Amino acid sequence: PSMKKKILITLAAMAFSAAVSGQEIALGERVPEFRIAAWLDDRQPEAAPLTYIEFFHSSSPAGVRSLERLCELSRREGERLRIVVVTREQHEKIARLLRPYLSERIGVALDAARGFELFGVRYVPFGVLTDRRNRALWMGNTLQFDEETIQQSTR
Repeated sequence: PSMKKKILITLAAMAFSAAVSGQEIALGERVPEFRIAAWLDDRQPEAAPLTYIEFFHSSSPAGVRSLERLCELSRREGERLRIVVVTREQHEKIARLLRPYLSERIGVALDAARGFELFGVRYVPFGVLTDRRNRALWMGNTLQFDEETIQQSTR
């Protein structure tokens, strides 16, 4: 293709990705709010100073591994950390898989598909750590999220 054609293709791709990405999240800024229609087993997690929003899809083996890590992290952090697992999959499909992870501090938000768009989620496992005022402190691949990350993000 000619140089002009390559530039047009590149510009079209950039415009498409900008349109698809929706909300860009900036660290230190408030994250978009979205309505959670229902919680798995009506178990909404208790409030905490920090909230980790985990975007989940059952087709991702890394997503399932990230849940194991988040459970362990939840046990260690105790009342300091609440985890909200956001899925756009049907209740019937994910209930059996996600139910074992429910606790006082971990809840699964159902029918929250809009969250994926608002946060511009492009891959899973992806998560965002927020403070009491709903400001983004950290975001990225959940498999890289750990206690050290929490310490560094909350200084």
